[in-house]
Amino acid sequence: MLTRSVLIMATLLAIGMASATPAPAAGVDGVPAFGHVFLIVGENTSFRQVSPRNAPYLTGTVIPNGAWLTNYHGLTDGSLGDYAAMVSGQFVRCERNNDFSFTNGDVPGQIACHQSVNNLFHQLDGRGIPWQEWTESASNACDMFDHGSTWSRNAFVSHHSPALYFDDIQAHHSSEDVVPSAECRRKVLAAGTTAPNDMSAFDAALTTGAVGRFDMVIPNDCENGHDLCGTHNSVRQFDDFLAREVPKIQASPAFGSDGVIVVVWDEGSDADPLHVGAALLGPQVKPSRSAAKLNHYSLLRTLEDGFGIRKHLAHAARAHAFTGIWR
Repeated sequence: MLTRSVLIMATLLAIGMASATPAPAAGVDGVPAFGHVFLIVGENTSFRQVSPRNAPYLTGTVIPNGAWLTNYHGLTDGSLGDYAAMVSGQFVRCERNNDFSFTNGDVPGQIACHQSVNNLFHQLDGRGIPWQEWTESASNACDMFDHGSTWSRNAFVSHHSPALYFDDIQAHHSSEDVVPSAECRRKVLAAGTTAPNDMSAFDAALTTGAVGRFDMVIPNDCENGHDLCGTHNSVRQFDDFLAREVPKIQASPAFGSDGVIVVVWDEGSDADPLHVGAALLGPQVKPSRSAAKLNHYSLLRTLEDGFGIRKHLAHAARAHAFTGIWR
């Protein structure tokens, strides 16, 4: 379990990053310039499952006050493939299969899954825009190994951490003496300790505004709705996470007048498994519904546009950004 001193150190690192944050660049393609973006990813929830019974906070607070994308879709039935698509505009077979980013040879024939491709994290680095990936229940920064359990409500799976799969962020080794890259250790952070429902490091950074301009928030496999963890409603587990964390994001001095919260799911879990929906909330978002056909590539295109990035990655170059939802 992470100690309080480690959490404080992580927060101080975040403060150092935030102090060097450049001013927002002009948006592109009708998307406004973003200040701080918080991308929160849930698991295995189809559009039709987002109901007042299953998700009272989403349906009662987020959707009425934000934009609800009713024709938004995932891209594959493998979680990691969808996560990779959100931040690189493509995915490969091993990502669709949820393979590990690192292997020490214990499993015969198992090959580490990683790519040498450009990605949103690298694009942001090139523009001097700080980013962080916050992974709940990770035991340390740049955590590459699954651990925890559903009964203890701290189930962590590394294939929900997409930054680990890109060579320009993660260092890959074939021995047990793996040493993560300095960037991975600085930016792919444990969101708290491995205690249940612990986002204390992320929450501490929010309190002071010491977060990156782009923050990818990855709940553990209980709070993201992937597994049942002492409840009878996995969708509600993610809704409870949002009800706890979204107000803290909104109250952060980092959120300001140009902050954006994006809530998406990787994929669904019913007869229409790729129809998932997406919600956006923030001062620049007008209460609205959009039936435009959009997907994870559209999300990447929108993020690139909002950060003033004009060279779009892979399939994002041909995707349509989120439009018609901005004030």
